[in-house]
Amino acid sequence: MRRLVPPRRTVLAALSALVLLAGCGAQEPRPIALNEDQCGYCRMTISDARFGGEAVLPTGRVMAFDAIECLISWARSTPAADRGALFVIDVQHPGNFVPAETAGFLLGGTMRTPMGGSIIAFADAARAEEQRTMLGGQLRSWAQLLADSTTAVAGEH
Repeated sequence: MRRLVPPRRTVLAALSALVLLAGCGAQEPRPIALNEDQCGYCRMTISDARFGGEAVLPTGRVMAFDAIECLISWARSTPAADRGALFVIDVQHPGNFVPAETAGFLLGGTMRTPMGGSIIAFADAARAEEQRTMLGGQLRSWAQLLADSTTAVAGEH
């Protein structure tokens, strides 16, 4: 009678493939451990849940940033193919991430950020515009922040 159970090597190879494929799923941010995690750019300990962001690299590794300024500086110095998915924290909902590409930003308003660049993020441009009269600043998109070489950010002062 023929054996219907696959050889152990085949089973192990199939399980290994499943584990690898599971790691290739949706690129989602992870919660930042306040007062423990360090910024992936400036190495400051992250202590304020209202600011910052994360990069979920193509490898699955997550890099946390204490300020949007640090995320911008890191993104400017990293090839686009190596950046993965970028997220920023919605200042109105501390600890909640939104994709950087769809977020709305205020630049130069009254709210001070950990690196002093005063760049804060909102869930979208409409929410940023709603808060602009109270907080001041200029409305920006992620693409504008990355492209604007006149905007001094962390490490570029």
